[in-house]
Amino acid sequence: MHIPDYEHSILNVTASILKHYNAPTAYKTLPIIEEALVDKHHVVLVLLDGMGVNILYKHLFKDAFLLKHLKDVISSVFPPTTVAATTTVLSGLPPYVSGHLGWVQYFPKEDAMISLFPNQDFYDNKRQFDFNFKDKYLKYTSIYEQIKRGSSQVSLNELFPNFREDGYQSFKDQVDKVIAITRSKERSFTYVYWTEPDLTEHHYGVDAYETKKVLLDLDQEIERMAFFSARGTAIIVIADHGLVDVTDVPLFQNQVLMDMMRKKPSNEARATTYYVKHNEHKRFKEVFEEHYGKHFMLLSKAEILEKKLLGEGKKHRLLDQFLGDFMSIATSNQMMRLSDEKSFLAHHAGLTKEELEVPLIIFTK
Repeated sequence: MHIPDYEHSILNVTASILKHYNAPTAYKTLPIIEEALVDKHHVVLVLLDGMGVNILYKHLFKDAFLLKHLKDVISSVFPPTTVAATTTVLSGLPPYVSGHLGWVQYFPKEDAMISLFPNQDFYDNKRQFDFNFKDKYLKYTSIYEQIKRGSSQVSLNELFPNFREDGYQSFKDQVDKVIAITRSKERSFTYVYWTEPDLTEHHYGVDAYETKKVLLDLDQEIERMAFFSARGTAIIVIADHGLVDVTDVPLFQNQVLMDMMRKKPSNEARATTYYVKHNEHKRFKEVFEEHYGKHFMLLSKAEILEKKLLGEGKKHRLLDQFLGDFMSIATSNQMMRLSDEKSFLAHHAGLTKEELEVPLIIFTK
């Protein structure tokens, strides 16, 4: 099992950027980033979803742009998954404070297991809500707002894929936009998020040729961004997490365990939260470890908090509810199957080196 390092992580990347723009942060900064940003007119932060260090070394040639400018290997957060990790980057807060833990989180007032990004009940998509759960319960002050308070003259840009209304069709289009932004006379901060190589890894696996092809294309586009960006530009490339190839466990077929639960499981397939009947805690742990102990570590809520797996700071008011009674954390190549949808060949959110280690790539001009 590997543990996130909240003093050498994606959290500290954001803290370093905030410090550059005179915005206060409670978290440690990274000197290598501070030095790279000195006197830079344009700062570009690129987050490539699922680009763990493991696939860089697996698929790229030694002279690839991303490897040539790899300055450090840093940690993701726990769980190393998109909801928790990208929120850390965009808020400058660890999951302990932001409350963003995973794809599905339980909200007691509505008695609903909500998939946060699509804002839908995970187990009952016919349920309708007239509000957004993230806006109501999980709001935070974004990196953009914090930068604006510290350096009001900086132009702020956010580039997302076209699942947003104003999003981009391709990473190439995003790169074109970044190049144009850096040629402006205004000081700028630009955040770029792209869904690859995560999507391809999920469907084809970490070792697949399709994953290699996507990574080579991303490497080429980042190099183009660097070459054509204006002088005075710093480009930082990170990932939210890595992935590992997986096989799935049909959790819902274990009727003994299911009968001990008071709610259906939530969070993530490799970091799964359980709400257990109060008189069944001891037995639940025994049965779980008998069946799945070789591939998952089962921790109580108290143990998760004691180990500070989610970071430190001011605890989110709903964190105890989100954590339930127990969480199983993958330490090998298995995941809990939580839905009937087509299963993934690779996944994330567990505590393996491959999931936690992400690159810190820096190019300055």
